[in-house]
Amino acid sequence: MFSDQKKIIKKPTRCERFLDCLKFRCRGSEDKEDKRKALVGKEGGYRINYTGLGEHKRKYLADIYITLIDIPWRYALAILFNVFLVTYLFFGVLWWAMAHNNGDFDNLDNPHHVPCLLGVKSFAGSLLFSIETQTTIGYGYAYPNAHCAGTLPLIYLQVTIGFFLESFLLGFIFVKIARPKNRAKTMLLSKKAVVCQEDGNLCLQIRVGDMRKSHLIEASVQGMLVRKHVTQEGVTYPLYQRAVEFEANGMGDRVFLLWPMTLTHKITEDSPFWGIRPSDLSHEKYELIVFLVGTVEATGEVCEARTSYTPYEILWGHRFERIEEYDLGNGRWHVDFTGFHDVVYCQNIRHSAEELDKFKDATNTTEEKNEREVRYDLNGESNGAKGITFVANKMADSSM
Repeated sequence: MFSDQKKIIKKPTRCERFLDCLKFRCRGSEDKEDKRKALVGKEGGYRINYTGLGEHKRKYLADIYITLIDIPWRYALAILFNVFLVTYLFFGVLWWAMAHNNGDFDNLDNPHHVPCLLGVKSFAGSLLFSIETQTTIGYGYAYPNAHCAGTLPLIYLQVTIGFFLESFLLGFIFVKIARPKNRAKTMLLSKKAVVCQEDGNLCLQIRVGDMRKSHLIEASVQGMLVRKHVTQEGVTYPLYQRAVEFEANGMGDRVFLLWPMTLTHKITEDSPFWGIRPSDLSHEKYELIVFLVGTVEATGEVCEARTSYTPYEILWGHRFERIEEYDLGNGRWHVDFTGFHDVVYCQNIRHSAEELDKFKDATNTTEEKNEREVRYDLNGESNGAKGITFVANKMADSSM
């Protein structure tokens, strides 16, 4: 009933364990990004689905070059190889047909027959000759005969079309490799945004940095808050955009990324964060989208890095941890990028900037009122003040 044979369990190899771990990590990151309900991904990709474009798809063909640049790499490489394969096969069939009509394959052993393609004895030879002609390789064994009527036109047509296809396809592959959007992958934007108090005002802060030493030229930062908006007439805009202005220290919106910078947005009456409180995280739906735009120093092309922050990714009462230190040994500033995303707790913030401003105004009003009452008493305008003044004068006279 029971077998004496032991069940053999095959242990996975190191390569299989590594591939399983890699799949798990990739699947975990994808699931985490999919669960994140945002318009823009953390890496800058747009997460919006377009529908109803069936009748407008032909417009993509009108802008075929940009369409080829925008398609994924797997489709671009498939188009590159298949287009060349089809042209090789097409002209290979034409060369074979020309040789077949001339009777070259039927007179292979006839020394008096003048073939159109010398050295070509089959369709495989015609295909190889087509590849040699279009790529101008020329191994020296197969060559055309100029006495055939279709030789020169066919060679001219294949070389011209091949030159055009090589210029077009290899050109778009090169442009796809050198796209300025790839430069954005070496730009760092903090995973979290923080809200803290600086110089008496609530401020929203993010951190940006550049991994390369060839920095962006004329870089600037722009932000927008996407939030539901209802007009006085009752019209609802679910994706209403409002500007969020950031400044880098005292440089305005111009950013010089010689080292990682903390960008600050002061929450004033003109800020869309003016009435937002930390407790609004549970029911408010809004998203902060940040754009970092600059010119690539090496190519002169415009590059844009972007990311977004949901309400749960904005930490109230925190600030970014300092990552720049002066190295006395080397006499240089040292920046540790391992702590680029680190934040520290600094204070407890429970109210919005609008509520804090009202509290501040109420406190200032109370202090001014108390100060006026003190001045009123010291000036001797009340009865008690008169008695105090009279007693003080009488004691002064008696002492004299």
